[in-house]
Amino acid sequence: MLARARAHRPLLAAARLTILLTTAVLAALAAYSTTIGDASLRHALANPRDAAGTTLLVKAESLPEGGRTAADAAVRRAAEQAYDGLPVTLRTLARSGPYGLPPSLRPADRRAGSEEPDLTHFAALDRTQVRLTEGRMPSARPAGPEIEVALPVVAARELGLRPGARITLDNRLRGPAARVLVTGLYRPADTSAPYWQLDELAGRGIVTVHFTTYGPLLADPAVPTGGRVSAGPVGWLASADFSGTTAGRIDALRTAMKEGVAALPHAPALHGSATAAGDLPATLDRVERARAGTQVRVLSNGTEGPGRGAAYAAVPGVRSASPALRSTVSLSGGRQATVLALDTAGTAGTLLMRPGLADVPVRTVLSGLAPKGATAGVRVPAGTARLALTASLRGADAAAVTATVEDAHGTPYPLTLGELPPDGRPHDLGVVPREAVAGAGRGPGAAGHAGSARAVLDAGSRPLGRPRP
Repeated sequence: MLARARAHRPLLAAARLTILLTTAVLAALAAYSTTIGDASLRHALANPRDAAGTTLLVKAESLPEGGRTAADAAVRRAAEQAYDGLPVTLRTLARSGPYGLPPSLRPADRRAGSEEPDLTHFAALDRTQVRLTEGRMPSARPAGPEIEVALPVVAARELGLRPGARITLDNRLRGPAARVLVTGLYRPADTSAPYWQLDELAGRGIVTVHFTTYGPLLADPAVPTGGRVSAGPVGWLASADFSGTTAGRIDALRTAMKEGVAALPHAPALHGSATAAGDLPATLDRVERARAGTQVRVLSNGTEGPGRGAAYAAVPGVRSASPALRSTVSLSGGRQATVLALDTAGTAGTLLMRPGLADVPVRTVLSGLAPKGATAGVRVPAGTARLALTASLRGADAAAVTATVEDAHGTPYPLTLGELPPDGRPHDLGVVPREAVAGAGRGPGAAGHAGSARAVLDAGSRPLGRPRP
């Protein structure tokens, strides 16, 4: 026995090696599939065009004096929780209350007929989001009494201001006027960047609704919160680093963001004046649908007679989305069978099938289902309004005569033409409604197939009064 086992030792080793290699290959394929899925998820979430759909936006209308530091810390903690612990980048935009521009800066065609001044405001913009085009950035310690600001290029052009200009702004709330020195001109680095959601002018520099607002006036970060100007809203924009995200984390991310958006307005440090918004859950839903694909089912709304094939084919994109018709057929003994009808002309190129399942190329595996040769019967011209048959019958019993009409898509429809008496004389049978035959050979889905419908007399006409076999 031992000698016999030793003789088969190479075979046993080969079997073990085969099992080991198979397991390794399957594990490698599973890991590859997971890696590809994770990479596609990270690519979708990092797409700059969809960046706004992955950010968390928080705005507080007012904060108490000295409350900015606590608010910043509270928003950062909430953002880290909303992104389920992913690395978070937090950008801010703090602005002042509204200020009125001098009427002399208003274009001449708008100086008359309006008592309300044009408005502007100071803002501590994230300087990585702007590009200086002329002059210099405002200083934290200006040499003179004026507040140094940089002006958007489009606003400066409209107002006729250049670096070095000095103006006085009227405080539209409570407090003294602000004397301003223009030190430079700037433009947004990218107005489509999510950061400009924090700016009520969206980076455009000028917005006119009921009145015209110019700005914001880019100032040193200490200006909006240092007491030199009236206090205004503060905004935070949080974004996450998705480079380590995996598909298995989608549900946790979705839940964390929903909970974070709901909880942020109630944070004590924001004093009940905050709102929060985050579209990450909707973005994750869209990414999941894109990764998994979407199933589309075309259902009939009652079209059962001739013309049904054209009705299905008329649905835009139906051939590329679902080139098949599935139906259920009752069998004896209470059984049922599912019949799948494929569009053999268009399905072969899109059918998903492992090549090893067929001994012929996948593109030709359905060719055996295609019609062979000419179809029997009489061609029915497009637009036919009536089908008539002249026939005679000799015998003991009358017969019910049926015809099969086949539409341009090859779908057959049995139609009853009428009763044929057994008297041996010729009789005209059957009137088919216009929509039945015309729909069979025409219609939006039968473009290029007009006249291809056929009518075939059913050779199995059954005598009246006798049960169908």
